[in-house]
Amino acid sequence: MSDDLLNELEKFKSQYYSDNKKNMIFKSTQKNHLASSICEQFGTDDLFIRTSFIIPNTNKIYITYPLLKLFANPSNYEQFTNYVQSLFLRCINQYGSFECHVNLESLTVTAVERNKKLIEIFARDPSENGGIEYTSHLTTLCMYNTPNVIDNIRQIISYLIEPELMNKITTYNKKESIVKLNELL
Repeated sequence: MSDDLLNELEKFKSQYYSDNKKNMIFKSTQKNHLASSICEQFGTDDLFIRTSFIIPNTNKIYITYPLLKLFANPSNYEQFTNYVQSLFLRCINQYGSFECHVNLESLTVTAVERNKKLIEIFARDPSENGGIEYTSHLTTLCMYNTPNVIDNIRQIISYLIEPELMNKITTYNKKESIVKLNELL
């Protein structure tokens, strides 16, 4: 992920809230509007590519929430899921398996609730529609910068994700993540 892009998006967000007083209630609606505005300004294709990518010459896919949170909204959940699953498929075709590495820096319980539909879309079984069942090809799911409330989040997603996948999840706290992300990237 480019720090320059993240800085540009943060500036855009600041300007948006300068032009549109930040809501104390109905935050979700305003955040979705901001996310849509970001997509219009920066283009979803570029945002997707910078948010989730295959680490060169590996079967490792990296997804960064700090960038995703700025543009994810109900109008692009399906499209983003399809993009990430295409990365899974590329790794499966080339390596026979894949790893998924997700940086959860700044994730909150309210963000999980706001993006619950994205999690549901992402977690559905694609084999039901004739697609490939990704979980059987996933070797590990590493989550970095896990929030202190990860147990609550884990409880929420455990209803949406099959037990086989839950057993493949490794979490790293903020301190561990610094080292692990440097090794990964």
